[in-house]
Amino acid sequence: MSHKDIQEQCQSILKDLQQEIYQLLEEIQNKLQQVELQNLKENIQEEIASQISLLQRFGEYILKVQNSKPKSIAECITLQSKLKSAKVALYFLLMMKQEKIVLAKNIRHDIEYFINSKTFLGLIKNFFKQAVREWSAPTKILLGLAMAMPIYSIVIGVFMITVAVTTLTQIDSLTEALKNSNTVPKSSNVIDEKAKVKPSQIQLFFERSTLVMVAGFAGTFGSIISILIRLKKYQDSDYKGSAAPILVGFAKPLIGTAFGILVFTIINSNIISTIQVPKSSEEPRNTDIKYYFFFSIAFVVGFSERLADDIIQRAEGVVIPSETVTKLEEAGEDFQNSAQEIQGAGKDFQHSAKDIQEAGENFQNSAKDIQEAAEDLKHSATN
Repeated sequence: MSHKDIQEQCQSILKDLQQEIYQLLEEIQNKLQQVELQNLKENIQEEIASQISLLQRFGEYILKVQNSKPKSIAECITLQSKLKSAKVALYFLLMMKQEKIVLAKNIRHDIEYFINSKTFLGLIKNFFKQAVREWSAPTKILLGLAMAMPIYSIVIGVFMITVAVTTLTQIDSLTEALKNSNTVPKSSNVIDEKAKVKPSQIQLFFERSTLVMVAGFAGTFGSIISILIRLKKYQDSDYKGSAAPILVGFAKPLIGTAFGILVFTIINSNIISTIQVPKSSEEPRNTDIKYYFFFSIAFVVGFSERLADDIIQRAEGVVIPSETVTKLEEAGEDFQNSAQEIQGAGKDFQHSAKDIQEAGENFQNSAKDIQEAAEDLKHSATN
């Protein structure tokens, strides 16, 4: 068969497929008009809607293939078989067979993967869709962790580079200051105070920066260990077809990092006086114990959300005193009671308005009676 004949055959197949899709959509419309929608179960309605949307995408893809040159006979035959499988899925759905909905979904997923594979980044899209639909909950969590690790590594690397560059910049400025101070005659008794202060400033900046990094890393590490230990608690039945476990695995290390750095700042600001940084009795200038302390407490906070909640609540009690909280609660209760009283007064006013309206109607009726009596009296006097 020549190349021209192959292209003509492919074009004929694609035209027939477009016509079949159009006819299939008309059949679905006629079938749904004969059936009352309230008799259709919700999951069947959702699946029919997904199948219709897929048919529209399928028709758009066929149109792209028609406009492409050259066309592959293998791809045209594949499209033909995919449409036949879509017809099978819709046949069972239109029969309203609840037990066949899983079959229809699996066929739809297969066609979706096929169409996505022909688009830009379609393989990545198919990978995530298959992970959400088919993977177990613990595996989804591990996927989220694997996605998060490169991002956190980049952030830590950028932070370390920033600290190193800032420290080197301060060292360069210190060296320049020392050079300038050496050019001044000794008889002038001019002492560069900045040259005395800067070495301690550089050391303090480097120590604080590394402690922040240690606290953040320990909180991240603690949250990861917490996730790995609790993997068995994530049941597949609760997260079937859900992307929530992936988000948990991705975001949990970030939460641990935030908790670790937050606890570091709370302790150093002395908001909670009961938690103090231990000091070494042997070497007063030894700062290793600080690193051990903050790594340990940040790890525990990242591992246990309950401890983090407890520390945050205690810090909240210091920042916002309990008396203020009590007053705010009492003010809220008073406001609620006042609102209820105003509402009750409004109801009373409404009832009073009704009573006044009824009294007005009674007065109007009495006035009519008096007028009629006056007319009767007038006729009697005339007679």
